[in-house]
Amino acid sequence: MKSKEYSALIIILAVLIISSCRKREFDEPPIKEIPVGNILTIQELRDLFQGESIRFEDDFSVFATITMDDRNGNIFRNAYAEDETNAILLRTRFPGGLFVGDSVRIALKGTTLTSFNGLLQLDSVDVDRNIIKQATQRTFAPTVVTIADLINSDFQSRLVRLENVEFVSNDLSGTYANAATQQSLNRTLTDCNGNEIIVRTSGFADFAGQTVAQGNGSMVAIANEFNGVKQLLIRSIEEVKMNGQRCGGDPTSFYLSKDFNDQSISSGGWQSYVVQSTPGNHTWTTSSQGSPGNYYAVATGWNGSSADDTEIWLISPLVDLSNATAPQLTFRSSTRFNGPALQLMVSTDYDGVSNPAQQGTWVNYTSFANWSPGDFLWTNSGIIPMIQFLTDNVTVAFKYQSGNGQSAATWQVDDIIIQEN
Repeated sequence: MKSKEYSALIIILAVLIISSCRKREFDEPPIKEIPVGNILTIQELRDLFQGESIRFEDDFSVFATITMDDRNGNIFRNAYAEDETNAILLRTRFPGGLFVGDSVRIALKGTTLTSFNGLLQLDSVDVDRNIIKQATQRTFAPTVVTIADLINSDFQSRLVRLENVEFVSNDLSGTYANAATQQSLNRTLTDCNGNEIIVRTSGFADFAGQTVAQGNGSMVAIANEFNGVKQLLIRSIEEVKMNGQRCGGDPTSFYLSKDFNDQSISSGGWQSYVVQSTPGNHTWTTSSQGSPGNYYAVATGWNGSSADDTEIWLISPLVDLSNATAPQLTFRSSTRFNGPALQLMVSTDYDGVSNPAQQGTWVNYTSFANWSPGDFLWTNSGIIPMIQFLTDNVTVAFKYQSGNGQSAATWQVDDIIIQEN
């Protein structure tokens, strides 16, 4: 009898459990409904900016693909988005949440279109409130460009690919950034025509401590801009593929190379010759001000309140070009403030020790070079042919002057190289 009672009880409990399961309704999370509103392309979005920040209070949407995220540490709380018309930087409120290949709708309400140091950006983007993902792992092909394209045209924030490029020889012994101190650094990318552009890397990037690529090849990057200076941002070190033959061959075969990164003017046989410095005590020195981690030579005749009468020469050691075929000179210059232009001088009979204003026959080669226009904008000299100096006694010099009734500019030079074309 007891056995039948237990069986009946078990049946009743089972029925109750099944019944309760059928009647229970689980809560579901609410679906995020963000109005689409008016749809803009990125080009139309960029065109709205006329110098004043725009806060979006109404519903607008932009459809785009994420082309760079912050996972590798090279950027922080940033992402880049691009569509078929243009690209833009997204400045997010919190890191993470966006990944390369995400196809997204960007709801603009609550965001601000603004410019930071010349770079147009969409600020205050909340991934939870402003981003609606449409798909993931979408492929967005980079635009193939040259360094000259980037310098002379507006590719701001776009994903680009460069071919036949390499880092300048003076950067080959360095890393992309300083991983130990987490200091960001600039490295210089060049092509075989002497065009150059900065590659900017954060000290927090997961590849910061890697030595820069040694050969020639390709790079995929984001075209960036800071205060009018064009830059590149590496989104993945795997997209830097430079294992080919360099433009000028092995850097150790250069006829002349000086980058000042040892913080010395005189190393390698260079010298600063003071022809005149009255009443000040001016000479060529090295500095990295405004360019942390990258030293250069600098000259000024300004004493803090006026221009001193100054003539100082930065003079190379003797260069043997007797076995050269088509040697070429390149360097970079930067300047600010009013004053006489820096002069490029070449001699084949300077004795290496005397006053250059009194000894040696000097050819004024200033007009053969491109020079910085001012505002400390670093400018590549372009290729300067040296074929008329195929001797074993070539000296290159930079002649700085100030005072004598004129003001004093500050001039900087770096990455002085003579190599075969």
